[in-house]
Amino acid sequence: MATEQVLAVKAELLNLSAQEYISDKREIAAFLGASANYSFIERPLAEKDASYKQLIPYVTVICWGHILALERTAAQSEARLHGKLSLGVGGHINPVDEGRDLAQTISQAMARELGEELWLQPANPPLLTGLINDDTNSVGSVHLGIHYILQVQSRPLVRETDKMKALWVAPHQLEALRPRLETWSQILLPKLAKAVHL
Repeated sequence: MATEQVLAVKAELLNLSAQEYISDKREIAAFLGASANYSFIERPLAEKDASYKQLIPYVTVICWGHILALERTAAQSEARLHGKLSLGVGGHINPVDEGRDLAQTISQAMARELGEELWLQPANPPLLTGLINDDTNSVGSVHLGIHYILQVQSRPLVRETDKMKALWVAPHQLEALRPRLETWSQILLPKLAKAVHL
């Protein structure tokens, strides 16, 4: 069986703080314009080598003012996240997603991941809002989130109910859930409090 290949970048090229959410449009544009810096590497190597950042499209789904929270069960492959709540749907970028440039590659991976995890037919595409970095734990130190917000008119269902459970959360409930949230979702809380009113 072939080893999974994932899209990654040398962390030293990104000039990131240890924990931050980047929403500046010029910084995001510069990140997406540097396609030459990115390459596919073997996932087992990338998961253990913090000199690389694996790119993860991470989509927050909002329906009529409520945010989709997904609880990861023990059936998921990433044991470090079992029992945690996520405010984003996402996954790795593989060679099958490759497009004409980095932006299209990320977009195609995002669409594939949404289709794999949710029964969803959005009327509008997700909106790119920022980059999430967190070097304070073993998961975050080898991943970089490319954050999108997707507003939908009806609540999608989870496809793999053995791996994830869906909760719909009102903005005033978010802070109480903080201890259960994975760190990327904790970083997103200030952003999402505003996003539900868009």
